[in-house]
Amino acid sequence: MGTTLLTLLEVWFTLKVSVSLDESCNAYEMNSDEISHYLDANTGEILMRIDPLLTGCKDEDLKEELEDEERYLELPTIAPRDAYGLMVEFVETVTSTELQARLNTALNGRKPFRTFKDALFDFPEDRENWFRFEREAHQQEISKWLHDQHITPEQR
Repeated sequence: MGTTLLTLLEVWFTLKVSVSLDESCNAYEMNSDEISHYLDANTGEILMRIDPLLTGCKDEDLKEELEDEERYLELPTIAPRDAYGLMVEFVETVTSTELQARLNTALNGRKPFRTFKDALFDFPEDRENWFRFEREAHQQEISKWLHDQHITPEQR
């Protein structure tokens, strides 16, 4: 019975918000220590906040507005280990042994993120497959995050 009540409460408190999955993924991919994105749970709008040390100007109004944590939800940041793990997963899908070897060398060398993308440069089809693979993984992560926030996206 407790599970049923919990399920009813989750359905009751789930927000239906017009959220662009593409915009949310773009924000997710851009997030870093210096750039944060927030989802306005009322409107579905994505707001970007850049560290004032980079811009040289403080936006106190935006900072104050974003303090409403029930309305403005900070989108997650991709952890480097998760991004690396995604590249490892992709290598397992590559059929070319030459490219697999290059990608594994890149992953085990200096600056694996940069050299991974460089290794894909000579393989345009696989490069496009990587971008598609990465985007689909990010869409899954954002969809899961929205679900965890009790938000059901409605496509714009």
